[in-house]
Amino acid sequence: MHFRPRLKHLTVLGLAGLVLAAVGVTAAQSKPNAVHRATASTILDGTTDTVTNIDPAGNYDYGTSTVDQLIYQHLYELKPGGAPVPSLATGCKSNPKLTVWTCTLKQGVKFSNGDPFTSADVKATFDRVNAIKDPSGIYTLLSNLASVTTSGDYSVTFNLKNPASTWIQFLTTGAGEIVDHKVYPADKIVPNSDVSNLVGTGPYKLDKFTSGQQAVFTPNPNYTGPKPKNDGVIINYYSKSSTMKLDLQKGTIDMAFRDFTPTEYAALAKTSGITEHKGKGVNIRYLVLNVKRAPMNKLAVRQALAYVFPRSDITTRVYHNLYAPLYSMVPAGLPGHIDAFGEQYGKAPSAAKAKSVLAAAHVKTPVAITLWWTPTHYGDASADEYTEIQRALNASGLFKVTLKSAEWTTYSKTLGTQYPAFQLGWFPDYVDAEDYLLPFYGTKSNFTSNGYSSKAMDAILKNEQGAKTSAQRLAYVKQAQILAAKDVPIIPYWQGTMIAVAKNNIQGIDQTLDPSFIMRFWTLSKS
Repeated sequence: MHFRPRLKHLTVLGLAGLVLAAVGVTAAQSKPNAVHRATASTILDGTTDTVTNIDPAGNYDYGTSTVDQLIYQHLYELKPGGAPVPSLATGCKSNPKLTVWTCTLKQGVKFSNGDPFTSADVKATFDRVNAIKDPSGIYTLLSNLASVTTSGDYSVTFNLKNPASTWIQFLTTGAGEIVDHKVYPADKIVPNSDVSNLVGTGPYKLDKFTSGQQAVFTPNPNYTGPKPKNDGVIINYYSKSSTMKLDLQKGTIDMAFRDFTPTEYAALAKTSGITEHKGKGVNIRYLVLNVKRAPMNKLAVRQALAYVFPRSDITTRVYHNLYAPLYSMVPAGLPGHIDAFGEQYGKAPSAAKAKSVLAAAHVKTPVAITLWWTPTHYGDASADEYTEIQRALNASGLFKVTLKSAEWTTYSKTLGTQYPAFQLGWFPDYVDAEDYLLPFYGTKSNFTSNGYSSKAMDAILKNEQGAKTSAQRLAYVKQAQILAAKDVPIIPYWQGTMIAVAKNNIQGIDQTLDPSFIMRFWTLSKS
């Protein structure tokens, strides 16, 4: 899942046992915005993430996914640790060929507007994702889905194009967040301004959303799961992490989940009354190369970049070793991971080997390349990150790098169609090596629009999906990583850490910082 906000301050005032959370002065405003009433146990969160379309059929980014996790449910959900367990389904079974999966649904579930949940909602959910085909690329998660059929109100069948032993995992993704078929149109996205119709069966309902400022959630009275441990959540969106840091230190917000600079994290860790919580990270950063656009359409240029890419300099100089160098799209620690790029190109940059590759292909140097990045979506350190990349590539004498940037709303719609090389980040849809391969390297499932297509890779991925044993699957996972390093349509370069910073009176954060990368706000409490 690839994926930040406008400046906002939150003021907290005590009033008759209530907290008044108000959006204050923004860069473009001189007067406070709307005021929202919250009880003393409401969680006040800050983030530098952005939100695109809240409607699940229209987003494929982490900031929006965080919002959706509060509103919607899946047939299966990822419990802490990353294993899928039934949620709106009581269970799902496949045929022997792994091409047909039938799920039995829970009864008595209602959406926050009171509409009953039935198989019609499940079918409509998956059908509209494929029909709308939003530019975000969320529909690519369903590239293997041929059709959805129902049998009565509480049975649904997924008919797949190819065998998939991991189909249950796909049900836990953003493409599987169930919507009310009576409210959500089959062929268009419900706009964020239509809050009353952004309904789900999840732990909260969305009361108000102001783009770039604030999202307000209160408990969903119809939710059938465990009662949230708080009386609501208010997510406040910041354009500058420095402002969010000050608000956390002042106590204006209770916690901040994504994202500070390395120096800000270090300062907050030393602040009295604040705790920095860390979990194992499976988020990654990578550079996408458009294999259809010059000069990235030349394999020698892509391989030369791989030889000189400054992973260690980025993680050391920019991120102060907060993150680790990554030599595969599959993060270290996941079953099947190999350091494919390290084995193919070495872990230390080599200008000599890069020069040799370019010379053999008769490519004149320095090669002029334009690298695109986005200033705020991936954190304020992105500027330093790409300045470091430019420095290292230019220092090799083999490249002449021009940096260009665009804010996320423009960037996300343009990257695959116009940019020859561009920055992206990834959070898993489900915690499995497959989710770091299919969305990037499959001809029909590649959401990056970078033009990469390989019959050999497609065959490997198809075999991986249909493998009957774990050993077989992992063998194909390794084959895919080796071929990806050889073809170089993408250069992975660091693996992150899951970090949340909060006041000491917020409980439950450590229990939700796991590889599934879900901030389960409903499990948090405030004393």
